[in-house]
Amino acid sequence: MAHIMNLIGGAFRRPFDQLNTFMLSFSQMFYHAGSHKRRYLQFLTKKLPSGSKATMAPNPCATRWNSWFTTVQYHSEHFGLYKEFIEKEINTCGKTTPASVERLHEMLQDANMAESLQVQISITADKCKVIVALLDIFQSRHPIVTKVFDYLEDLHMKLEVNKELHYEECAQYFEGLDLSFAIKMQILNRVEQAYNNAEDKLNKYMSDGQPAIEFLKEVRVFDPRHIVFMSDCVASYKSIPGFSAVPKDELDAYFIHLGPAALRASACGVVDLDVFWDGLQERLPVLSVLAYKSVIVNSADAERSNSIYKLVLSSRRRSATNDNLKALVFLYHNQRLTSGAFEMDEEDED
Repeated sequence: MAHIMNLIGGAFRRPFDQLNTFMLSFSQMFYHAGSHKRRYLQFLTKKLPSGSKATMAPNPCATRWNSWFTTVQYHSEHFGLYKEFIEKEINTCGKTTPASVERLHEMLQDANMAESLQVQISITADKCKVIVALLDIFQSRHPIVTKVFDYLEDLHMKLEVNKELHYEECAQYFEGLDLSFAIKMQILNRVEQAYNNAEDKLNKYMSDGQPAIEFLKEVRVFDPRHIVFMSDCVASYKSIPGFSAVPKDELDAYFIHLGPAALRASACGVVDLDVFWDGLQERLPVLSVLAYKSVIVNSADAERSNSIYKLVLSSRRRSATNDNLKALVFLYHNQRLTSGAFEMDEEDED
């Protein structure tokens, strides 16, 4: 599911070619250039409000989940400072000015281009929040298998509502800017295309693109909050392995009495599924064994492990034994985890 959300996010960001060029150039400006980084951090320290920490922009890496969107959100907070910084870099570097800095200078000196970028960054930073939140949820260690299909349906509704944006709905992003009507419509068309792309990608995975989609629909039956709109017929659940063996009286007891009673007794209608199903092992022995309540729907930990192995198993460690390699990975993982430097290194393998 996290891979799918990453692909939906990739489809969303595809129409923003100007924004992609800007972000790539901004990132390239600091490649192997410690002096640029130092001057940039010093510049931010002077310009940011007191108490704010100057940090480098995230790298919008295509293979690192959410990085493109977190980079957009970073730029939305700092964009107003870039023109002055780039002008200072042009004066400082002179004839040795990197091509990336020259591209940024050219883009920011063009008033229409700079304002267009500002609007695109503002809209994208605001509209991408739902994608960022869902990607974080889908790669978490929390069991959410009974909620996945609802998350996808909610996302589909948000994409459907936003894909035909009218100018009045986005007027706040254009306030104080002197953009022509044609440029404004061009920006809105890009946003509309982004939503259309994301919706098309989501539709693919809500149909045959996700082989488990029927399972994800049906598995909601194990959450009492969903039984009001779920079928109470055993034959309706063909995608849940072993469900055909559930006695009709168990399913009836769950639908008619035990599920509604748990909802009435819960706080704000939220039922702890572990406690609920563990407490019904004697009354609903077959159904409680089948209950999918603790399933993690991602392989993020396995992929992080692969990424760490690639870092540890360098060209200088090709003779390491398996035991030593496992020990080094163990130490490296826990060192990063406890230091707060744990990064999301998952790669898009679709």
